[in-house]
Amino acid sequence: MKFINGILGWKMVEGIPWPFSRLYDRYVNRIFVNWFRRIAQEIMCREISGTILDIGTGPGRLPIEIAKQVANVKVFGIDVSEDMIRIAKRNAEKEGVADKVEFKVGSVYNTGFEDNSVNLVLSTGLIHHLKEPSKAFDEVYRILKCGGEAWMYDGRKDATKAELEETIRSWGIEESLLLPLWIMERIWPYMHIGYKTDVYTSGKVGKAIKESMFKNYDLKMEGAYVRITLKKT
Repeated sequence: MKFINGILGWKMVEGIPWPFSRLYDRYVNRIFVNWFRRIAQEIMCREISGTILDIGTGPGRLPIEIAKQVANVKVFGIDVSEDMIRIAKRNAEKEGVADKVEFKVGSVYNTGFEDNSVNLVLSTGLIHHLKEPSKAFDEVYRILKCGGEAWMYDGRKDATKAELEETIRSWGIEESLLLPLWIMERIWPYMHIGYKTDVYTSGKVGKAIKESMFKNYDLKMEGAYVRITLKKT
């Protein structure tokens, strides 16, 4: 596996290029919709307002869901893939929220936002793409307002079968829509093969955060995923 990982890692970039971007949009819309709705509901319940940025937004499904549910926010989504941004803009128009959300090409290392300008940063499935996670966390710290938070979610390489089952149930989908659980349990540690980092073990995530400017953070295991809450103080 290390040999294959090395070969694929040499070819991969920190994003999902065309034509895989088109397939990914269908995958995200089908699998993650309930998860994104819960994130939007949490934002609404906590009465978070102001500027919200989704980094590595992909086809923009999370910002679109937030724009549909949450008032008094301006939602942005950035992604390194130009094709993903085209898809996100098209999806926003289809959902009738093109005037409430803005998508543009951008990187977690250089978001293009001013210092202390964002109230909430979000990312789902971004960390496993990163070659320099601590540098990415520093950029998030820079753009957050004092008291602002980042909620970052990613798969755990060390997830158990029980945790995978919990995640599938929490997403509200039938096992038949994915692979059988016994297969998922075996391939989960290698699902991100081709990327130049293994930071998506919970221990390595914590190490990367400690090497960044963040001093206030929390790691919470949510099934097969870890939720990282970073707060700028």
